[in-house]
Amino acid sequence: MLAVGAADLAAQEFNAPLVLVKKADSCRVVTAGGGFTVHEVIHPKNDSVNPGFSIAKVLLGPGKSTVPHRLKTSAQVYYILKGKGILHVEDTSFVIEPGDAIYIAPGLFQWAENTGKTDLEFICVVSPPWRAYDEEVIEPKK
Repeated sequence: MLAVGAADLAAQEFNAPLVLVKKADSCRVVTAGGGFTVHEVIHPKNDSVNPGFSIAKVLLGPGKSTVPHRLKTSAQVYYILKGKGILHVEDTSFVIEPGDAIYIAPGLFQWAENTGKTDLEFICVVSPPWRAYDEEVIEPKK
């Protein structure tokens, strides 16, 4: 008798890999407004897997900040790897540093700023996966 596991059946049914290994530094890189860099580590539009979320590594240089924005239907988790900064969520600000994990519910306006002398580096997990049409950017007042 041949035993077939659920993972084997899933791989055959969907013709998708069950494991995906990538180097973040070799992934698609986007330079976003404000001059920060986003490495799209895992995203269903770029990869042969759809885990129900996307993962990006974000690099924010000293004195730089992300653009104030909100994701209408996606939640986000930030995990801070290096550097120091401030994360603004709605009317509240949080000092962020390595080892901090932050959950942000859908629909909340937010932005991060690097207050340190080195890059602020963090992982951003978005669920469901990030989509341009789901993001609303607040334009700076002139």
